Amino acid sequence: MKGILLGRLLSPLIFIPLLFISNTAFGQDEPSACVETGAMAYENWTKVDAGGTGSLPEGVVNKDYIRCKACHGWDRQGTEGGYVRRSRKDTRPNAGAGDGDGTSRVIMSGAVTADQVLHAGTGRTYAQGTGSWVPLDDVFSADNTAANAGGYTLGNQHPDFSTGGMTPDQADCLAEFLNFEDGASSAYFANINTSQDPVLYTIIESADAAAGEAFYGANCAGCHSADPADESGFDPDGGILAYLGSDGKFSEFSHKVRWGIPDESMTRAAMGSPTSADVANMMLWLQEEGGTGFAANSGLTGTWWNSARDGEGFVLDFGVPGDVLTLFGSFYTFDNVGDQVWLTAQSTAISGAEVTVDVFITDGPMWGDAFDTADKNTMPWGTGTFTFPSCTSGSVSLVPNAEMMAMGFTEYAQDLTRDAIKSGIGCPTPNAN
Repeated sequence: MKGILLGRLLSPLIFIPLLFISNTAFGQDEPSACVETGAMAYENWTKVDAGGTGSLPEGVVNKDYIRCKACHGWDRQGTEGGYVRRSRKDTRPNAGAGDGDGTSRVIMSGAVTADQVLHAGTGRTYAQGTGSWVPLDDVFSADNTAANAGGYTLGNQHPDFSTGGMTPDQADCLAEFLNFEDGASSAYFANINTSQDPVLYTIIESADAAAGEAFYGANCAGCHSADPADESGFDPDGGILAYLGSDGKFSEFSHKVRWGIPDESMTRAAMGSPTSADVANMMLWLQEEGGTGFAANSGLTGTWWNSARDGEGFVLDFGVPGDVLTLFGSFYTFDNVGDQVWLTAQSTAISGAEVTVDVFITDGPMWGDAFDTADKNTMPWGTGTFTFPSCTSGSVSLVPNAEMMAMGFTEYAQDLTRDAIKSGIGCPTPNAN
């Protein structure tokens, strides 16, 4: 289904001023009943809870060929979000990936109209959905390959919902939902890294894991297990954490938990009418429980410090020699008599967002022409742990060994930020967790 691209559908004179409207112009704390109906319609507009009849329209065999989410994704980002690896089948479209139409399926909130939703007179017919699929034969003949390519593209096109399908009220509510900024992916995710498999989601920095655990216990544990790792048959199969460990599932979670599932017992009211903050809080807690959250990556490279301790800091370089993410780190600081000291570390002991290091201290070589590598003495200093909950925040703890304690060093722990000098490397990047 073709994306709703405002830059292509609206003139610059209409589009540009929208950029200066605040988020609160479209978003709100409490969604209207129409927004909630639109959210249900986005999942499946034929359902009764979504304002539909409960039946598929004539000519539709497979429901995914008329569901908005089937091409735009649960996060409205199409293949630029959780559906990055979604494949085309005879039972579903594939969000536009790999066909002859390179139009983005990303939906840009702010000025979506009901006419854009309906595609009256411009969309494909219902029958052109599943019926467009032509599988490749064993010999990949020219005619068969062309038929496959043509059908592949046609089945991904936006349907004409105006005939025998979606009502005008449903289209209006769908547009209102898509313009509801507090329901867009940015309300939950600071970053969706599609290069990593499974997709790596960075939850918004304001999320509170403890609050998420409390909300889950009060509103979800009654139907699902109180333990999200429970695999004893609770829906979904394998437990919540196993479900979220699959590719792109945080996108689906964010929609279904915020808005509910149409014509099923998992309604928004039954879940305590969660806000976007409630959903983000739960996802952060579940990431921490399942180890599927933010991970150390090359994008953390840079200079980290604590502004209250101006004059010392950490120079960290996350590289990938031999395809293994490795931290090269140095700490410029001072000893107990005020002399400058450099501590160094190198480690591949990286688990998720945590890096454990052995720390060393060196001396020996002289300045300038007198420098001789053979004079270098590398002595164990102790151990340390770096933790990074996001691209811009972290913490460090260092523990000296007995010899270094005797020299006046003590245990050290600080919060760190990277608000002074950044490396320019994108964060997060697709490196192994």
